[in-house]
Amino acid sequence: MRVAIGKIHMKATALCAMALLAAGCARQPGQIAASPVATDRYLQMSCAELLAKRDSTKITQARLEDAQHNAAEHDKAAMSVIHVPVASMAGQDREDEVARGRGELVAIDATIKSKGCE
Repeated sequence: MRVAIGKIHMKATALCAMALLAAGCARQPGQIAASPVATDRYLQMSCAELLAKRDSTKITQARLEDAQHNAAEHDKAAMSVIHVPVASMAGQDREDEVARGRGELVAIDATIKSKGCE
């Protein structure tokens, strides 16, 4: 009886570990929603400043999304071979930064629209 309980416990532990590892994989940028960002900090900017800020934020966002895509691809490959999300464990997951950047772009665009810029 003791052996059977030990096997059940070991299987349950393995399943939990696999679920946690899979949940820890970096997601593709397209799967990441924007974080809410208040427009307050952009309201005092002129149209020219807003347009420049949008351009620089788009460049930064593109770099972050490339890094996130690479992390997701590395995790996908690692999970298929060694079952460990190596990129995420190494701190390469940029999900929070991608979400924040998307939120900033939404806030900047909303401010541009409300001011009638463009």
